[in-house]
Amino acid sequence: MAKGRFTFPSAIFICLLLRIITAHEWLDMVSLLACALTAYLLIETNTTFSLIRTRSTLHVSFYMLLTTVCLFPPPFRIAAFVPFLFLTAIFQLFRSYESAHPEESVFHAFLFIGLGSLLFPQLIYFTPLLYMGMINFRSLSLKSFFASLIGLSVPYWFCFGYAFCYDKMEFFRELLQEIVHFQPISYQALGPSEILSFGMITLISLVSSIHYLQTSYLDKVRTRLFLFFLISIEVWIYILGILQPQHFNTLLQMQIIAGSILTGHLFSLTHNRFTGIFFIITFVILIILTTYNLWMQFFNS
Repeated sequence: MAKGRFTFPSAIFICLLLRIITAHEWLDMVSLLACALTAYLLIETNTTFSLIRTRSTLHVSFYMLLTTVCLFPPPFRIAAFVPFLFLTAIFQLFRSYESAHPEESVFHAFLFIGLGSLLFPQLIYFTPLLYMGMINFRSLSLKSFFASLIGLSVPYWFCFGYAFCYDKMEFFRELLQEIVHFQPISYQALGPSEILSFGMITLISLVSSIHYLQTSYLDKVRTRLFLFFLISIEVWIYILGILQPQHFNTLLQMQIIAGSILTGHLFSLTHNRFTGIFFIITFVILIILTTYNLWMQFFNS
């Protein structure tokens, strides 16, 4: 299953089937496009940085299955492209690892964070993690620091120019206010589907993360730094999810990216009794989640 040729096509078929079944209008297909772009970038990320030491598309399969199973009834929003922009920023940040001239990669990493923050303003809260990553990847210097500030500011420069030229400064002011606006903590918007999905995905990600922390010595230093960075992203997403549960849907899609890589790493490289049992449990969880979410959407609405 982990290294077979049919795992990825099977995941694509299941993903397409579930998204067609749950689609309400043609705009829902745009979410499928965002998922496909993110899945392709996951393949490129693993190929470029060898996050998994063997040839495997299991992490991409898990991403497609999890992001499809956790589709909830809310209508399409342009924020569906935030996970893709977030993963692109991570890809560019990884490219800066021990680079003699990391300014270009750092600029692009923060540029995509800035673009994503136009769609999901809370994405700007991840910039401290990127700076911590730059320190660990030995790419933080005076030049790269200013490159990051410029990259983060470029989307807002264009937004300001648009607002100024068309006399829509209120639009630009509201954009900045949304970044610093901290909504009251309220869990009323979370239904049973969201809570169950979050709990089960957290279980899968937590087991995979703890297992990697115990076996990380088997990887190269570069790979360890990259995967530790993904674990720190998961922790930060949990913190934001607790403090700002109103953004649950977007944060969960971002959590799935990091969790799918760690889960794929676990099942692709570990072959013992524990992973065999946990592999079966994971697929049982996916079946339960799929059945429950479909039931809630069609028979309980």
